[in-house]
Amino acid sequence: MRQPSCRRIVWVAFTKFCTFPFPDVLLKFFGLTTRVRRDAWKEKITLFILYILITAFFCIWLEFVTTLFCDPPKTFEFGDVYSNSSHYSSVHGQVFDWKKYGNSTEMTTQANLYPHLDLSPMFPTFMLLKRPNGQSYYEDSVIENCINGFNRSTQADNWLKYLLNHDSGYHFENDQLISCPIPGRRNITGAPCFYSQADIHQFNQYPKKGAISFDKNYVYNNCTLMPHKGLSYGRAYVILDNKVLDVTDYLQAATDIVKVAKGSYSRAFALDRMFLPLDLTIMLFINLGTDITKLFYNNIPNPTVYKECLNTLFYHGVVDGNTDEGCAHINVALWITVGCFLLYFLIKMHLTSLTRFSFIQRFLFKSNSNCLVMSSFVPYTLLFIPFYSESSETIRQTLDSLARTNYPDNRKLLFFVCDGIVKSQSDTKDNYLCVLDALGYSSTKDPELRAYISLGQGSRRINYARVYAGFCESGRNRVPFIMVVKVGSQKEEYNYKRAPGNRGKRDSMLIALSFLERCLDLAHHRISPLDFELYNQCYNLLGIDPRLFKYMLVTDADIQVQGDVVHRLVARLEADPKMLAISGHVRPANPEENLVTMLQIFPIFITYYSALAYEACLGGLTTLNGGFVMYRLWNADPIHSKWPKVSDEIVESLKRKPQKSATMLSSSSGTSSSSEESVSPHRRRQPDTISYYSLQPNRSVQPIGIHPTVLRGFAAPRPDTLHMENILLLGEEQYFSLVLLRSHPNHRFGFEPEAIAYATLPTHFFALQGFQIRNLRALLHIQIEFQHVAKHLGVMYWLTSFTKFIDTIFSMPIIVYLYIAFVRYFLYKDMAYAIIACSFMGLIGLHIFYLTLHRQFKYVMWFILYCLFGVPLFHVYFPLLAVWCSDHSYWWYDVWPTEQYGFRSRLHGIIDDPSRDQNQKEEQGMLVNRMRLIDFEREEAEKNALREKEQAEMLDAKFNGFTGYVGFNKTDVVSFPPAVQIRQHHQRFGSGGSSQSNPFASALDSPLDDDVYNKEDTSMFSTGTTESSTIQQQQDIDRDSCHYSLSNSILSLEPYHIDEELAEGRNAPVHSKIAFYYS
Repeated sequence: MRQPSCRRIVWVAFTKFCTFPFPDVLLKFFGLTTRVRRDAWKEKITLFILYILITAFFCIWLEFVTTLFCDPPKTFEFGDVYSNSSHYSSVHGQVFDWKKYGNSTEMTTQANLYPHLDLSPMFPTFMLLKRPNGQSYYEDSVIENCINGFNRSTQADNWLKYLLNHDSGYHFENDQLISCPIPGRRNITGAPCFYSQADIHQFNQYPKKGAISFDKNYVYNNCTLMPHKGLSYGRAYVILDNKVLDVTDYLQAATDIVKVAKGSYSRAFALDRMFLPLDLTIMLFINLGTDITKLFYNNIPNPTVYKECLNTLFYHGVVDGNTDEGCAHINVALWITVGCFLLYFLIKMHLTSLTRFSFIQRFLFKSNSNCLVMSSFVPYTLLFIPFYSESSETIRQTLDSLARTNYPDNRKLLFFVCDGIVKSQSDTKDNYLCVLDALGYSSTKDPELRAYISLGQGSRRINYARVYAGFCESGRNRVPFIMVVKVGSQKEEYNYKRAPGNRGKRDSMLIALSFLERCLDLAHHRISPLDFELYNQCYNLLGIDPRLFKYMLVTDADIQVQGDVVHRLVARLEADPKMLAISGHVRPANPEENLVTMLQIFPIFITYYSALAYEACLGGLTTLNGGFVMYRLWNADPIHSKWPKVSDEIVESLKRKPQKSATMLSSSSGTSSSSEESVSPHRRRQPDTISYYSLQPNRSVQPIGIHPTVLRGFAAPRPDTLHMENILLLGEEQYFSLVLLRSHPNHRFGFEPEAIAYATLPTHFFALQGFQIRNLRALLHIQIEFQHVAKHLGVMYWLTSFTKFIDTIFSMPIIVYLYIAFVRYFLYKDMAYAIIACSFMGLIGLHIFYLTLHRQFKYVMWFILYCLFGVPLFHVYFPLLAVWCSDHSYWWYDVWPTEQYGFRSRLHGIIDDPSRDQNQKEEQGMLVNRMRLIDFEREEAEKNALREKEQAEMLDAKFNGFTGYVGFNKTDVVSFPPAVQIRQHHQRFGSGGSSQSNPFASALDSPLDDDVYNKEDTSMFSTGTTESSTIQQQQDIDRDSCHYSLSNSILSLEPYHIDEELAEGRNAPVHSKIAFYYS
């Protein structure tokens, strides 16, 4: 067991502290029987608590901390304003310093006559109710909505007429207000009135010092009476939303004084003069001096309209402690915080939208697809397609799209990996049988099972697979294919609860990558039986040297590609040797199938285009999604001194010069002698072609994607913590891109927007939910892991990854807050929230503008649908569910339903059966032997020769005419076959010792045992001193017509003459035949 790091120890201690109320005994009672599952549950609870705390801190910052940076409106105590020493005066609750303006105008002259007094009577706001004769509407929009909006203009006219005729302070004559009450003497007229539009405009030009502030107790004790007989001047105030309203004039003109008894009077409501609703008028009348805010919002219909009306007509100041009033209008800290996110979204959207223009794409993504047409060398490309439960129709579409690409058929290979035997809900046969039917595979005999060490745990460590190979015909294309079918062990075959052979996508990728890595040095690397079968099928049956594959396109089985995809991706990689991998542009294949698929259109666009284009514009992609990516497997012309050293994987070259004729690939041009002389799938090679095949490593080739460091980093980690479970079990493809960047920090990723593929979207909501939760959990932990790598990659990588990490964490809180800001704006009309709402509405409008500019009108409708329903679903519901389910990463939810599970979740393929006894989990993991290629071929040849001999003896026993073979003796049996089949010349390299004593200990164990193999290599080269002598011996054998050819499939003792071979247009025996000495 490996030693935990210091960071891990601190994290585990912190999780125990956060979950101390839940001891292990209690968790065992609820079903968490293993320590790993209990630790994962504690880590999940800790992550959830941290996420809630971060969200809460973010909300507290926006709601409370930002108010500390607000500049609240300056207020003045009413006692200070109205003191005898004050030179201020007030007008409708606002304080003015008229003295500084002198007597420049009539207004300032009159105002300076009455310092430290309330000048509100000289500026009557009720004159807003005055309309010219014949005019049916009011000039002020607030009054218009309040009065005419509820058909109360007649009552308003009656109220105004009554007030002007019965208030002794106002002199109204000839439809004009002649004079107003003198400040300080309410019932005495004589002061000028300022109420015209010109006066209002002039009044608004003078700056206000601030609002006048009243104490609540003062309002409650002194502002509850109205003027009546015996009290010529009264004050009737109410408080609404911390604002003081003077309703004295309204209630006085809307009521009549009636005598109820001798010396006792009361007031009766005059309905014909009541321009406010009766319930509101009664509320004002019976709650004088109190705060009516709750009653107002709970009982008054249309509260927003009447609130604005009351503030326009009766505003008189504020109450003490109203410090948040300024933040509702100007909140700089809030604007800066939200503005940072707005700026990020704006930059990201602009860069994404600009990259969709063709001239911008030519500048940013410099790809010249014509370079491959003009070049004499087209790189070999492996098209890797893992599949599990996809429907046969979907896989057939993927197969046809890949086979019909305009890339040369003899330079591409379809490599399918069936990740376990399962049956789709829409099919009647197993998944691999459906694919074989689509490929046109006609043989009814199953290939031999081949073992390999998988990534499985315990009893699932050893896995078995079958290898199918042939040529797939689709349209006019005839493409070679290899399909690996993981069938599992015999115990898995009878386990009906789990799919036999299933090990996950990471294991499938490692099958191909590790096989290609070992092929680079077949002379020294030990290979597994599955690797040997892959090599045999690839080279001997299909006629393709697996070491020639320079690029590997990894695409999901539900993604269909356009015809020029492979061409474009290879062109970009060929043009830039520093590019590790390149991602294409994935679009939805079934966007309008139902509402579930429509909601996924813009998330797909954000994931597979927007995020990639944005990071590509900044100089480099951080991670790749993995569903549609082409990787670079090796580079030509490396600088040997800069090769990274990895333990014993880098073998020092033996002290001899590599023969020029034995090179696998050409040095600088990237071409290879083997590639030029390899067997074409369409025609046989010409007899004058000579091929020299060497198992020695080519020193002019530098591994990139198949470098031992990369494969070790991809295969070695174990899912033993919550963090690694989410990475290795859910984010397998993204983790491979992270390992690539970590192993090659001087390289980068790329994005090709013109390489377009189409993904089949989930049509069921629960399939979508499982898919999104899986992606979100993987994304969060991949971003956490990438922070340890980004600091070694440069400033731009660190900045991009950090902003992406912040986006991942805070996208949900900021979107929730935006919804709250919109609601607050529509309810309260606060300026601070109005600016935020308008800013993000402008962002949405800008996005719609770009879509319209590209004439994608249908996308406008989908974008509106996404904003209304998709945003809360993808950015609120799914993230919360993903955090809560983060300890269920070992449970896999299939997007494509199976006949066995349907839409239910299942255990991940590498997880061992939890019901097994812990003592039985570690089985014989050393049973799969790894040997060199020549040892495998010798063993296979001996088996086949023995089998042929037994068959011949059985036939001979039934034949009475002969007693044995003519001229046959035991020494003629081929016991030491050639290391590999070559066309004209055969080099024999023996392997001394027993390789079977060195079993395959791990998926990426050291392929070379220096203590053993150095001795073997020394003896090997001591026996064959020169290449010429070996070739001469081979030519002597060829002259005697003794030819050897190796295969694992069909073998025969049928003799072949050289003359017959040359007549048929070939210079070596056909595949799958072995010849004996013929005379």
